Amino acid sequence: MILTVTPNPCVDKTVFIDHLEPGARIRSPKCTCIPGGKGSNVSRAVKALGGDTAALVIVGGPTGQHVVDMITRDDGVRCVPVWVKAMTRTITTVLEESVHRQTAFFEPGPAVTEAEVRATVDAVAKELPGAKVVTFNGSMPDPSLDGLYADGVRLARAAGVLAIADSYGEPFRRALAEKPYMVKPNAEEAEGLVGYALDSDAARWKAVDWFHAQGVELVVLSLGAEGALVSRDGERLAVHPPKVEEINPVGSGDSLVAGFAFGLERDLSLEDTARLGIAAGTANAMSWDIGHFTREEVDDIARQVVVERL
Repeated sequence: MILTVTPNPCVDKTVFIDHLEPGARIRSPKCTCIPGGKGSNVSRAVKALGGDTAALVIVGGPTGQHVVDMITRDDGVRCVPVWVKAMTRTITTVLEESVHRQTAFFEPGPAVTEAEVRATVDAVAKELPGAKVVTFNGSMPDPSLDGLYADGVRLARAAGVLAIADSYGEPFRRALAEKPYMVKPNAEEAEGLVGYALDSDAARWKAVDWFHAQGVELVVLSLGAEGALVSRDGERLAVHPPKVEEINPVGSGDSLVAGFAFGLERDLSLEDTARLGIAAGTANAMSWDIGHFTREEVDDIARQVVVERL
């Protein structure tokens, strides 16, 4: 089973319009809604790949209940809610279909008390024995949670569970100090840690080696539409997706994490795992809603992924 941990989920709403005119009253012909947050996206993508997953989320109020209902009912994923007093946020994206332009409005995440932080750590510890892989995903709604991923990685290591950290800033720094099994930074996130521009292949591989030096076994440096650099135990791969018609790249990194988590859970080779991760991220970009692809689509893309051994 793959456990995902999302401290800052949301009701992720998209309003479709023809053209955005500030100050005007605009009627939308269509609106969609999914449970948002990076770990929720990972669980949805794991489910699409045919895997078993549970989504642990910090939620509060009616919007939090809506997130739980959507994860359970719409995504078909077992949800592990940690309830807090403050209300879960909503993110509203306005999509102007005439020019395919997105404008997103992010509400602040909920405040979280120390008691609620402890309850979250306890919930992670309770779920870990049933998992083979755990993913820690995204931002924190409150600084009181900045140590959550570090605590989670430490607990995962003690339980023999493979931990994947996909975050940034202080929560990621702290998690890195506990030596997660895998990290998946993008170039910008990696630059913030290593302190130099990743503007060449040499600089990118140098950053990969920096993460290994911190004790990370599997490093996946995401390069967006270019693919990713993947490294483990001296095996180094440059993985390139095929060219596709991109509809919405948001969440493709989460789908990539889902593919890697799936491959690790199934003990696939590094090359097959990398193909699956890149293919899942590419399939995600080909539709609007995050993680709404089929395993058949992913397998077809995986056959077109180019893997360079270095």
